Amino acid sequence: MSVKPIFFALDGKSLSEFEFELKILKDHIYGVKVGLELFVSEGPSVVEKLKKQGWQVFLDLKLHDIPNTIKEATRSAANLGADFLTIHIASTSDALIEASNTKGNTLQILGVSSALTSRAMTNSVSEEVNKEFKEAKECGVDGVICPASEISKTKEIFDLIVTPGIRLKNDDKNDQKNVATPNFAINEGAKYIVMGRSIRNNLDYIINDLEL
Repeated sequence: MSVKPIFFALDGKSLSEFEFELKILKDHIYGVKVGLELFVSEGPSVVEKLKKQGWQVFLDLKLHDIPNTIKEATRSAANLGADFLTIHIASTSDALIEASNTKGNTLQILGVSSALTSRAMTNSVSEEVNKEFKEAKECGVDGVICPASEISKTKEIFDLIVTPGIRLKNDDKNDQKNVATPNFAINEGAKYIVMGRSIRNNLDYIINDLEL
């Protein structure tokens, strides 16, 4: 069985909301993304529960703080068993270096640019993103959260590219402006993609028909 390079976004207040989908998706997709809403509602134990179920866990907290706080939060995420953790590149190089030095052997740090997928991409924003990604690389960050439009540039800097804002061809864009189909993102060079609503609305297609 081929495991698809997808993180299922658990965007909700309770893990129980996703029980049905998690059972069906197990062994078909790579992992799950725990965002701030679920992490605050359920507490750190949500990571431990998902790890016990055998999931790769992407802890998407987008940390943005002083270096010492980033260091200790990174240590805590590693101790929980998280596999990936997001940190704002704007937290400064000192904070990113602290995270890189503290993460241990199993946690990977993903840098987040100020240009998220909910913003339209302009030439000036694209240049800003590229600059931030280069700075993150110099600080030992493992990879980045990268909009689909920036993958072609970013793969010259990072091998580990995680792309959100993924929709199937006929899906609504909702609040996302910088969107792409799964195949476009993977073919461009994303290592993993993040999908939420499109998975919940198309479970059979994702499991049986989507080829990546």
